[in-house]
Amino acid sequence: MKKQIYLLIAAACILASCAKKESESTTVVESDAQPGSECYAYTTEKDSAFLHIEVTADSIVTGDLEYNLFEKDQNRGKIDGQIHGDTLLANYKFMSEGVESTREVAFLKKDGNWVEGFGPVGEKNGAMLFSDRSKLDFAKGLVFKTAACP
Repeated sequence: MKKQIYLLIAAACILASCAKKESESTTVVESDAQPGSECYAYTTEKDSAFLHIEVTADSIVTGDLEYNLFEKDQNRGKIDGQIHGDTLLANYKFMSEGVESTREVAFLKKDGNWVEGFGPVGEKNGAMLFSDRSKLDFAKGLVFKTAACP
């Protein structure tokens, strides 16, 4: 009986070890982004924002991003990043009140639109970066809807 218990415990340990190795493996999520130029806009009565992106065959993204939010400083600049699955992660280098800044931005593709995400940030090498991307929240983000490119 003791021998069976030891064998059962050993088998459980082996299974747990295998399961842990599977969860530690890196998962690569392919993007279904189509190469080309795309434009999106966010508009309300007092606010607007515009996103123009160029997507390459390997899901690299470059483009322009501009915010005109009521009672906030206007800022506009360039984004440079990559699409991972349904999420665009990019660095946004922009000018606001004559000062150049860089911050990380995240957008989730939902129903053909991009929803901006927010999360905890920290400064690293002069840029504001997400400190924990797993805590990005897209629930209250600006919804950038498909728009005509200028």
